[in-house]
Order: sequence, then C-alpha cells, then structure tokens
Amino acid sequence: MFVKRKAEFLKAAVPMLTGLCLTTFGSPVNAVTIIPEKSGLSGYVNVGAGVLDIESNMIAKLARGIVDVGDAVTDDISGEPDNESAVVPMLNFELSYTFASTRTQIYAGNLLEDFLTFDLSALAGVRQDAGGAGIFGLALVSTSLAADVWEDPYQTDVKRRDTERTGEGYRLTWERMFGSGFEMEYSSKSIDIDNERSGQGLGLSTGQRKLLDRNGDLNQFKVSYEAKLGEGRHILTPSLEFREADLDGGAMASDGYGASLNYIYLHNPRWRWVFNVAYQDMEYDRSNPVYGERDDAQRFGASATVFYSAPFGWEPWALNLTAGYFTEDHDIEFYDASVTAFTVGLFRRF
Repeated sequence: MFVKRKAEFLKAAVPMLTGLCLTTFGSPVNAVTIIPEKSGLSGYVNVGAGVLDIESNMIAKLARGIVDVGDAVTDDISGEPDNESAVVPMLNFELSYTFASTRTQIYAGNLLEDFLTFDLSALAGVRQDAGGAGIFGLALVSTSLAADVWEDPYQTDVKRRDTERTGEGYRLTWERMFGSGFEMEYSSKSIDIDNERSGQGLGLSTGQRKLLDRNGDLNQFKVSYEAKLGEGRHILTPSLEFREADLDGGAMASDGYGASLNYIYLHNPRWRWVFNVAYQDMEYDRSNPVYGERDDAQRFGASATVFYSAPFGWEPWALNLTAGYFTEDHDIEFYDASVTAFTVGLFRRF
C-alpha cells in the first residue's frame, strides 16, 4: 500500500517539477497512471516559485511579457546568447473526475511540455482503463501561457519587435500495455507565430527567408518501460524517442532520436527523490541562408527533486525542491540555449 500510494503521489507531482528542465525532450517519465476505484473528483495542485537563468537568442519574453528573456537590440548574430535571470511563479494542477462503473476518467490541467520555448501547455482529455489491455488516453493540447519570440531575430542595431508563439495539438497514450510496464506516447502540435519575419532585415530573397520560417508541426513518438526494484522502493523508467520538427522553413526543420532515464527513490513515508537525465541528437534538413551551413544540435538535461511530506506539521502538503539544468548546443552558435532552474513548491493531492 505504501508503494502504490507514493507512486500515485509522484505521478501527479513529477510533471511539474522535473518538467522544468527536461520537458524539452517531452513530458518527463514517471509512475504509471492509477485511476481511482471510486467515482468522484480527484487531482492535485502544486504552487511555488522558481529562480531561472536563461540563455536564448530566439525568445523575447516569457508569460506574456512578465519576464524579459532577451535584449531588444543586438549588434551580433554570430555569437552565443547572453544570460538573463528571473524569479517566476509556478502553478501546476490537474482536476479529474472518475466514472467507476466504466473505468473512465476525464481531466484538465497543465504541464510544462517544452520549457526551452516557454510554451506552457494546457491539457483536457480522457483516460480509459481497458482492463488487461492497459489504459488508453487522448488529450487535446493548447497553449495556456504563450511565449513571445522575435519577429526577426536576425536584425542588428535596431529595436526588434516581439510576437506571440502558440501551439495546439493532441496527445495519444497507451499505458500499462497488457499489464506490463511498457508505455507508448504520440503527440503532435502545430506551432503558430503571429508575425514571422525572419531574415527580413538582412535583405534575403523570398526563397531564402522561407527557409527560416518557424511555423509548422512538432511530432514526437516515445516508448518507455517502468521497472520496480527493491520491493517497489526503486522505480527506473528508461525511454527512447523520435522527435520531428516539421517546420515550414527547411533550415529550421529537424529530426532526431533521444534517450532518457527517470529514477524514483521512495526513501520512507516522508522523503522521496526523483532524478532525470536525457539526451537528444537533432539533424537539420537544409543549409541556413544566414550562416551558409546546415545546423545540427545536441540536447542534454538533468534534474533532481526532493519531496518532504508534512513540513511544519502541515499533514496534507509536501514541500518540494528542484535543481535542474538544460543545454542545447548547436553547430551554429547563435542558436545555442540553456536553462538553469531552482524551484520550491508545496504539493497537495485531493
């Protein structure tokens, strides 16, 4: 009973906390879904704040202008980005309703699916327990708190204008496949940039500018396996994935493969630990007209989270602390990016 309840606790909490640095590779791996046996409402909430150190030449603002990420004026489009620091609030939740007679659950909530672009996504979906076949899920994904990017990030010595970037799509999941620890997930999201003017300030031709178009689709397919060791106190979940950025601009489109490992350690009823590492290699489709070469990138992320139940005697709550780091290293240095995060939050399940 201890292991089952703690796995359920971490299933709810991990997407917010470890997602801060690893969701660029997709949703973080965690304990499998457990649908309640009784009908009614359930869910969780996690509130807190984080200190972020961000490096990006492509992002202008976070959370509809609350946090400035990049400088409006730059005189260099050949070097690595400067870093910016910010304190940001955090709110993550899921509200679910279970129909016990049919083993169906509907839910709504949010998670950080693609932190590097600061696209905070909201989910609304349904899960269906199919008995021995597993749990099937379908969710609609939409942007709940969009990021702002530069209309033309390659402009120099003038004040660049920012524009909104949003994304909408869907996600399909198949968990606990035939009673095993295997899980498959497919997601697709359409990216829309309100005013895409990349390369306009450089005097590029229409064809060259089209190669820099950042609109398009993001697709991901992932296979995971959850293994429980040591009477369930150690939960290891390795995963392999394929990710495709099918963008309209050939120089911005890419595809690649990645691997990640999630480790949950249930130390005792009050202390739990979650560790994540992930790596991905991306190859771009066409030569970049600004730099005269085709880009490639390697992504690496790592995070550690600790949960402490009933801090200060607050029985329903759990204090959580996360430290994480993500880096994206490109052959073209202008596209390099990184995020360092330290967060603190209070989690409660209901």
